[in-house]
Amino acid sequence: MTEARDLSTMIGLAPLHAEDLLAGDHLALGSIMPSHEEILDFARRYDPLPIHTDIALATESFGDLIAPAALLMAWYSSLASPGFVAHLALVAGKGIDRLRIPKPARPGVRLDATITIDEIVLRDDRADVRSTSTFVDAEGDVVMAFTSIQVVRRRSRA
Repeated sequence: MTEARDLSTMIGLAPLHAEDLLAGDHLALGSIMPSHEEILDFARRYDPLPIHTDIALATESFGDLIAPAALLMAWYSSLASPGFVAHLALVAGKGIDRLRIPKPARPGVRLDATITIDEIVLRDDRADVRSTSTFVDAEGDVVMAFTSIQVVRRRSRA
């Protein structure tokens, strides 16, 4: 088994092809600090459930507002798209599996995003790159995790 690598040392070599990636490779994508205003604005427009829009009710039920899952995905994408995906020899995204939100995302709590390569399935001229994406809060608890598949070009045909 090869040792996992920090992909930040390879970003300057973009575009990264399937052969450049190994299972275990990882990348810190940055952080976000959600605000009440961001959660309220998004929720009022796209997910108007009281747990996302009614501060008093959300505070009574959850201790504060909690961010909608779609907003968590948007925040994650705002970090992953420029920080990782834009550096791949990308063909397309193929899907998201096993989205989990084991702990609520709350205003004022920093979320750190990472991605780890799980598996690379080589095809003739491209590969399926399966990865795990996570948002972790300041206490180190996972707030959101999912696996995804990106279709990435190979440098040469098999």
